[in-house]
Amino acid sequence: MPASSLRRNLSLSTYDGLAATPIVYLLQPGNFIIAALLVERFHLPPDLYGLIVSLPFWGNFAQAFLMPVVNTWLSPKGVSVAFSALQALCWMALAVMLPFLPTNDPETSGRWFIVLFAVSAAITSMNGVSWMSWVQEWIPMRLRGKYFGRRNRVLQSAQILFLLATGLLISRLAGSVIAFQCLILGSVLLRLVSAFYQHAIKTDHSELTRMEAKVPWGEQMRLLMATPAFLWLVVYGAGWGFAACCFGPFVTVFMYKHLDFSVQQVGFLVILASAGGALSSPAWGALSDRFGNKPVILFCMIALQLQNYLWCFLTPANSWMLYGMWVFGGTMGAGFALSLFNLQLKVIPQKAKTLAISVNLAVTSLVTAVAPIVGGVVLRHLLAQNYNPLDVYHHIFLVTPTLALLACLMLMKVHEPTASPLSSVVGAMRNVRTLSGLFGVSFLVDYIFVKPPEKR
Repeated sequence: MPASSLRRNLSLSTYDGLAATPIVYLLQPGNFIIAALLVERFHLPPDLYGLIVSLPFWGNFAQAFLMPVVNTWLSPKGVSVAFSALQALCWMALAVMLPFLPTNDPETSGRWFIVLFAVSAAITSMNGVSWMSWVQEWIPMRLRGKYFGRRNRVLQSAQILFLLATGLLISRLAGSVIAFQCLILGSVLLRLVSAFYQHAIKTDHSELTRMEAKVPWGEQMRLLMATPAFLWLVVYGAGWGFAACCFGPFVTVFMYKHLDFSVQQVGFLVILASAGGALSSPAWGALSDRFGNKPVILFCMIALQLQNYLWCFLTPANSWMLYGMWVFGGTMGAGFALSLFNLQLKVIPQKAKTLAISVNLAVTSLVTAVAPIVGGVVLRHLLAQNYNPLDVYHHIFLVTPTLALLACLMLMKVHEPTASPLSSVVGAMRNVRTLSGLFGVSFLVDYIFVKPPEKR
């Protein structure tokens, strides 16, 4: 590809990311904007809210079966562009329907939300996988680290501006349905712009396809089963995902209903966490290079979960602690996520990388998807017993850090090799990106993980 064409395509890809930033953030489960819409405005009970939070993980699981069918009709670029447009259409339907959904009948409105978010989850998962497959076809290996590093920083800045604008809009319109309509419709319009930029990227398809070694499926599966480090990492990912998503999505609900936080205050916490995570990322990378990824993951996870026990003592009187907690959580969460990515680079067998990513994503998504459903049912049952709601939340918040710390025992069994054989394992990180809002690193929503450059 000529240098001028590549330069143009890279610019268009950055514009695509900028335009897609608002809707990509809205798509993540448990974010404070969707929580305010579903719980504060439409008063959805915990079990319905938990089910909706679980849907993106069901989408991650289902895409393993849907993508082979879709790929027979469209190229990766075609899937990305078409499903970006379908994503916009789905959310436009949501915006149009909002005024007609009853705010005083959560069971009825909840059913409509479940349908729309389920369709959105399936579309989003296939869109994300196809987009990453497509860009890896035309972005040269030598440029990926540098380009995505710059792109990530630009998109992080755009996300912070989006969060500030969201807080201002919801404040000006007093959290009304119209405020959420304007927010969603604006995001939809920008999503259509991003699809236009994707379509405008021109690549030479004759040079795109790269043949990989053909290894029989059965042999690949035997290779995975003979790789203990990979198996333990999958078990750890499933355990940690269940711990994080069981009651994690209800943290925002707790802040709204029992700490008297406004949407603007929660949005400011998210910005603090994102800033802490983004600023600390280079330091975590240096520590991982020096001490290894597994020690950094264990340190960050243990520190983060010990802090999470503070949720069991938070009341309106001491809620000021949240500002420091979210900065700390964002910092620790960034070290965890980035080191986990690098560790996965090392333990996934190169000869079975596609199958390994698929198995990892399917297993962890399936377990994680069950978690918020279980959490929502348990929370609704406890609240129906007329216990003090503050006490109920304090007790359920014991579960997440305890299970997450126990999951670390599985991670300790993972042997960390010294080499990183793969160029990128973005597919394996989809659950981490989806869960990013729950552990204080919302900047990872738009983050594209790439292998760090080799040292010479």
